[in-house]
Amino acid sequence: MADDKKRKDPIPTGWLERGARLAGATSKGAARFVGTRFKSFASPERSEEFLDGFHEKTAKQLVEMLGEMKGAAMKLGQIASFYEFGAPTEYMSTYRDALTMLQNSAPPMDPAASRRVIEEEFERPVEDVFETFTDDAVASASIGQVHRATLPGGQPVAVKVQYPGVDDAVRSDIKNVSAMSKLAVAIAPNLDPKEVANEVKERVLEELDYRREAKNQQKFAALYEGHPYIVVPEVYMDHCRTRVITQEFIEGEPFMEAFDKPFAERNRIAEIVFRFFYGSLNRFMLFSADPHPGNYLLLDDDRVAFLDYGLVRAIDPGTHELLIETSLALIENDKERGRVALEGIGILTRKTPEIDAVWEHLREMNRPILDDRRVKLSAELVAELGRAGFDPRSKAFNELRKVGFPAVMVTFNRMSFGVASLLGRLAAENNWQAIGREFWFGDASKTKIGRSDQAWFRRTHPEVPPPMKREDR
Repeated sequence: MADDKKRKDPIPTGWLERGARLAGATSKGAARFVGTRFKSFASPERSEEFLDGFHEKTAKQLVEMLGEMKGAAMKLGQIASFYEFGAPTEYMSTYRDALTMLQNSAPPMDPAASRRVIEEEFERPVEDVFETFTDDAVASASIGQVHRATLPGGQPVAVKVQYPGVDDAVRSDIKNVSAMSKLAVAIAPNLDPKEVANEVKERVLEELDYRREAKNQQKFAALYEGHPYIVVPEVYMDHCRTRVITQEFIEGEPFMEAFDKPFAERNRIAEIVFRFFYGSLNRFMLFSADPHPGNYLLLDDDRVAFLDYGLVRAIDPGTHELLIETSLALIENDKERGRVALEGIGILTRKTPEIDAVWEHLREMNRPILDDRRVKLSAELVAELGRAGFDPRSKAFNELRKVGFPAVMVTFNRMSFGVASLLGRLAAENNWQAIGREFWFGDASKTKIGRSDQAWFRRTHPEVPPPMKREDR
């Protein structure tokens, strides 16, 4: 059961068993909704009470089921727990608050299972791999859990161990796209559920190889070495395998605590997060596309540690330049310039019926960067921006279904929406366009964090050519 401290039963891996659980959850939710409607009809004065109860029970059931199943099904729940995807505001918080438990407190596996995975991967006892190993997990995720350990010599490390059977479970989830789609719609009815399910499939399949993640993290650690605000834990490649990744142990506060901090503190954290994602993209042509609170820690020296590199994407210089051109065209409201850039990316073609609806949609989605001024974000604003693209009644929605959407843009949008959701939850305020111009055109920073960041970058990465000035474009 989900309430047990340790799960000793194996993860359900069969297509039929996992599919039955997913379908069963949606069927129970539908039946519960019919009952709620009947009770509301019989007692109209209590209809709001009945509807609130329906959503609370459904959210709890989803958390329990997704937590026990792990794999792609649980990843879908983790993604939904912080996205502001334009679902009804009065009910989204119910699901988000319940699903938040999946980010750091998924039901842990029995310690013997973790030990067995390590011994299978290294082909020797755990005691021969690590000097010490703590059986109790310190964190849980969608496809693995983290244990504290020490290397021979005493170096404290965090060891992420993949759940046994999760590979088969994930591949079974891929066959259950229909049931997963129903779950997505239950949480956020305006989503295109198939698009979400397809992204989750591709993402989780890549995450199954921890050696790949270790190499990604090693690359980011080298790029951000010595940064004044950003920390990427060191990876110990000799202690990494397909299902085990070993990295420097970082002491820190869960990122979720940031949402309750004073405004100045939230704002500082938000700027660091924004600069990490968009600085990586614009300076190094790399970005991590998994921005959710479970992947960060707040350090007591005001830095933020970024922990998860299961999904990292590279972007070619040509596409990067076209993204900058698109941003500049949106800011200047230059539709023709924007169309050329969007055609270059592969989003628009000359056969696209008209650009007007798509253009207004893009400007609405990018509203925070359109003006050279401070803009305060909120969960409500991010939800409003999300509705601009997910409302099937809008003209833009119908037009967007006809245009192309390159794979890299699916991942880029995943990152962008995730960062926006985080900043909205933090109620952050900044001149987001000005920070963008630092990366796009090399403008001098207007913030203390930005000035430190620019000084670090000039000192440590002289090999990166400066961006083209705006007046030269």
